[in-house]
Amino acid sequence: MSLKLLILILCLPVLLSAQLRPDTTRKVNYLVIPTLFRTPETGWAYGLSGSLSFKTTEWRDSLTRVSMVQMIGIFSERQQNIQSVDATIYFPKERYILYFNSTHSYFPDKFWGIGQYSRNESEEKYAFENFNISTHIKRKFSRHLFFGVLEDFQNIFKVRYGEGSLMDSTFFYGKTNYNVLGLGLSASYDTRNSTFWPTKGVFLQSQFTTYNKGFASDYSFNKWTLEARLFKRLFRDHVIACQLYNYYTFGQAPFRSMATLGGAGNLRGFYQGRYRDNSMYSVIAEYRAPLFWRFSACVFGGFGDVYAKPRNINAGSIKYSFGGGLRLSILEKEKLNLRVDYGYSDAYNKGFYFTIGECF
Repeated sequence: MSLKLLILILCLPVLLSAQLRPDTTRKVNYLVIPTLFRTPETGWAYGLSGSLSFKTTEWRDSLTRVSMVQMIGIFSERQQNIQSVDATIYFPKERYILYFNSTHSYFPDKFWGIGQYSRNESEEKYAFENFNISTHIKRKFSRHLFFGVLEDFQNIFKVRYGEGSLMDSTFFYGKTNYNVLGLGLSASYDTRNSTFWPTKGVFLQSQFTTYNKGFASDYSFNKWTLEARLFKRLFRDHVIACQLYNYYTFGQAPFRSMATLGGAGNLRGFYQGRYRDNSMYSVIAEYRAPLFWRFSACVFGGFGDVYAKPRNINAGSIKYSFGGGLRLSILEKEKLNLRVDYGYSDAYNKGFYFTIGECF
């Protein structure tokens, strides 16, 4: 690692913690900063990030959280590039919440096959470009209960892999360029006392999305996700956090809409996509503890698996990972953290994560 890179890593948390305090004398706060992170999927990645933060009411309104629009452009040491606009808008008294994401990426990636028993030595490379737009708006029906509608559009193009390769010889939908457009419904129940670092409460959410050739999709399939999170304070802000997640598809789910195990938001230590199939489940538990100043620590462990159909779920193929990491609060009031984690499953499946925000 170069000295300049090391200096940037050490200085970035200080820069962020100094500048990400909202100025309540202005209606809109903005910030542009250099971005640096690391994951097993990208290696080191760098770029520029900009954000706008505001409230749709007055800053002193405690019933409405801070809305944020984030823009990012990054390049990785593996020749990947990603440009993204991501927004979360809380309308007055949070009667409505709008989530929006638009992303373009060029992403050289890895493929090991499909299913629970793909082999480490089967690793090969492929590449694709992707453009997607997703929108999700939720309406509050009671203090903690929300119902919503959503759409998801994906355009996969410039797919490239070797002739005669494992990817070429494996059957799945979406080997070449394609579009999918889905419409769906959601229901969620949320009693958390914080969005970024809850110390108590539950979050339950279910989403069902249907993709149909009648909706300008090249494939017809359905996707159902179910997530449950539990946060329990033990003492002095020591917290146990648990997540149960299930991703289920049926029909002609194309390659980039299939379930993947691993990544910064799932079983850390596994490359996201190391295991891929129609569906997956995972269970993760974390112990979060404050240290000093804005620093805290976390240890975690979890298990999960991919599966083609529910009857394929079996104890013999379950994957496990565990690890730990440090946190630095860069948005003190909301407890938004800079995160450094190390996840481990075995000598092949392991890795560091240097990102912003929690796994869940």
